[in-house]
Amino acid sequence: MATAIVRPDDVRKRNRQRIVSTLRREGVMSRTDLASATGLSAATVSAITSDLLSENLLRLEDTLETPAAGRGRPKVALGLDPEAALVGAVVLQLNSVAVNIVDYRGHIVCALRREFDTLNASRDELRNALVGCMADAMAGLGPRRDLLRRVAIGVQGATDVEGTTMLWSPITPHADLPIRDWFADAFGLRARLSNDCDVMARALNWRDPERYGSNFAAVLLSHGVGMGLFLRGGIINGTVSSGTEFGHITHMPGGSMCRCGNRGCIEAYAGDYAIERSAAGISCDTPPPGLPHEPDVKAVADAARAGDRQALAAIEDAGRAIGYGLASLYALVDPFPVVLIGQGTVAFDIMQPSLRAALAATMAGRRAPGIAIDCIADAQPLMHEGCAINALLVLDRELARAESEFGDPT
Repeated sequence: MATAIVRPDDVRKRNRQRIVSTLRREGVMSRTDLASATGLSAATVSAITSDLLSENLLRLEDTLETPAAGRGRPKVALGLDPEAALVGAVVLQLNSVAVNIVDYRGHIVCALRREFDTLNASRDELRNALVGCMADAMAGLGPRRDLLRRVAIGVQGATDVEGTTMLWSPITPHADLPIRDWFADAFGLRARLSNDCDVMARALNWRDPERYGSNFAAVLLSHGVGMGLFLRGGIINGTVSSGTEFGHITHMPGGSMCRCGNRGCIEAYAGDYAIERSAAGISCDTPPPGLPHEPDVKAVADAARAGDRQALAAIEDAGRAIGYGLASLYALVDPFPVVLIGQGTVAFDIMQPSLRAALAATMAGRRAPGIAIDCIADAQPLMHEGCAINALLVLDRELARAESEFGDPT
């Protein structure tokens, strides 16, 4: 049996990362508490934190009082130094781009949002809008702009698994946009692209790892229907693209017309436009209205609650499509909790019975009779938080492993 050889330098780097990761999660801690939380010896924690302090990755905070007032020495508190580095969080959605500059502790130091016509913008105009918004945000930093190390970009559309290119998106007719390279060429920064639903799933996991831990799905109910799937502690993507196109799983072969041009997709029943179309009694053969049409799902839900049978049936059909879609996934990977996100959640009280009935009608769904389903109406904060934490976690690994030289952006 072969014996793995672990170099002392590798152990040191892992221990550095463990300490940085713990402070990222917990905030300010004493060396004693760090040793307890990480399982490292007091001597190891003391040596590593001394190095991190000298490298300006950590800083001393106010001392922590000991439990017994007046007895013993006060604990010296340590925290991540907000001035160690900055990261950019960029969100590209229909007709807007938003940039948050975030310090190393995770606090927003600059925020900027610009509106532009994504549907009619040329490729160059798209690039100029993204790069220009980032440049203007950086200009507000003054000398601190030199601290900017990495950019994370969340986009409303599918990306490649390497996080370099937006393959397609409903917000623009252009495909294969090399957005990572746009930022690399303009600013010399490392950047990575992520699908919006993946970013929201990451934010939920970071916000509440107890509830949204190793296995759950973030399902976006908006004009489209998307999913960020978190299994075994990480985001699940396809072999080539960001994948998990939950909204385009076939729910009813040959059924309602979907925005993607096919028929019978889950989105063709559960997307905002689909609920509005069905509630209005419009033929399911009618192509969805183009963006930026904004269906009013709340009005449909209010009508359903007031006794409108057509509106009620539309929302129940949406719940049924989601339920059968989840059951199909459960047959592959076992049941997991679900978080529904977006304006479609205003109708969840009406769609929940049909959703759960659809689950109960399948073998896989019957294994999840009480599966947790949470609702979050506002997707925007999740997207910004997810981008920021994506960038910070990668930066933690680089800095904790003493990778201070930033070469070609990846």
